[in-house]
Amino acid sequence: MTHYISFFLISIFLFFNSSDICFAENGQKTAGNWLDIASPDDPMVIDVGQFAVDEHNKVTKSNLKFQRVVEGATQIVGGMNWRLTIEVEDHKSIKTCKVLVYEQPLQNVKKLVSFKIV
Repeated sequence: MTHYISFFLISIFLFFNSSDICFAENGQKTAGNWLDIASPDDPMVIDVGQFAVDEHNKVTKSNLKFQRVVEGATQIVGGMNWRLTIEVEDHKSIKTCKVLVYEQPLQNVKKLVSFKIV
């Protein structure tokens, strides 16, 4: 009986240590799931929002001005997807945008995937 219990415990240990599943503090799986960002005012989050506006301006020859991040979420996918709702100034009016940015810091990759004014 002791061998079965030991085998069971070792199997569970190996499963959790060999899988690519990460867990948040509340036990929620983080790899692949969208998790709300803790603070829209975090400098890293603001940097991603500013990057999205800068890239959009380059491609479309626009002159939008980043204002703030309203809300957002991240997803771990062999890098990080950032899904943000941001506000931009466009000719003295404030517009809301939905953006998606993919980032892989170790490979020095950051790409604007989508940018929509809503």
